[in-house]
Amino acid sequence: MGEKKKLLYVLCDLEGASQISPANAQAINHGSELWQKDGRRFITSDVKAICEAANEFGIHEIVLNDSHDNGNRTPNVLMKELPNNVRIVRRPYLPGKPRHMVRGEPFGMIIVGQHAMAGGGGFKPHTISGHIGEVTVNGIRVGEIGLELAAFMGTPLLAVVGEQAAIVEAKALCPSTVGIPVKSLEKDWFPPATETRSAIHDGILEALQKRDDATGLRLESPFRFTFKPAAGFVLNKDRRFFLHRTVKHRFFGRSKGQMRANAASWETKTIIGGLYAIGCCRLFTAKRSGHSL
Repeated sequence: MGEKKKLLYVLCDLEGASQISPANAQAINHGSELWQKDGRRFITSDVKAICEAANEFGIHEIVLNDSHDNGNRTPNVLMKELPNNVRIVRRPYLPGKPRHMVRGEPFGMIIVGQHAMAGGGGFKPHTISGHIGEVTVNGIRVGEIGLELAAFMGTPLLAVVGEQAAIVEAKALCPSTVGIPVKSLEKDWFPPATETRSAIHDGILEALQKRDDATGLRLESPFRFTFKPAAGFVLNKDRRFFLHRTVKHRFFGRSKGQMRANAASWETKTIIGGLYAIGCCRLFTAKRSGHSL
C-alpha cells in the first residue's frame, strides 16, 4: 500500500498578517489601494512560508480557506505565488463549505493572519463582525478561532500564525498548539513580513513534526449556543429583511431559538446547524435607538 495522502487545512484571515498595523490599517480593506499594494503581499508572504514548510514535510494537498471579507470574488492571497498543490475555498461562504471541501480527515489545521475575539486585545479584535459582542458554545466563549475548531471538531490544531493575542486565545482551547507570533499591539511590535517569513517556516515545520502531540476542540452534542450583540446594538426579532420568514423558521423553529433584545440562545444537534443560527442572529441585529456610533 502507498503512503496515505496528507491533506492540510489552512484558515486564512488578514487582520493578523505580518506587518499590518495601526499605521497601515487600510491594508485590510478589500479593494483599497493599500490592500492592493501591501495587504495582499503581506498575507501572501505568511501563507507562502506555511506552504513551503508543509511541502518540505511531505504534505500532499493544502486546502486554503481565504476567509477575509468573503463577500468578494477576488482572493486576498496572490494565488499565483503559491505552490500548485494549494486549493482555495472562496465564495459563497457557507458554514459547512470548508469542511465539505476538505473531504475526509485532514492531517491537521493551521490558522494564519488571525485576530483575537472582541475584548481579546491585539490589533482589530472582533467576533466575526463588529456588531457581535459575544458567542459561546457549550459555555465556552469563542471567536473565529473557536468556531472554526468547532466546525472541524477533533482536527488537530497544529499552529496559529498571527497576532499574539490570537495565539493566547487559541492556546486556551488547544494548549499544545504551536504559536508563531508575527506582531503584538500591546508590545508595539510589528516586524516586516520579510523578517517573519523564516520564523513562520521554521515554526510550521516544528508543528508538523509534533503533530502527534497536537489536539483539537472536542464538544459533546447537543450544542448550546448563546449570542450577545456588541455595545450600541440590539436584537430585534421583528426586524424585516430579505428572506426574513425563512430565516425566522430556521432560527426559531429548527434551532428552537430564544431571543431578547440583549441576548439569544439556541440548541442544535450539529455544530454546522448551530453556525447557521449565528448567521440568522446577525440578521436580527440593529443599532440601538438613539445610539451614536
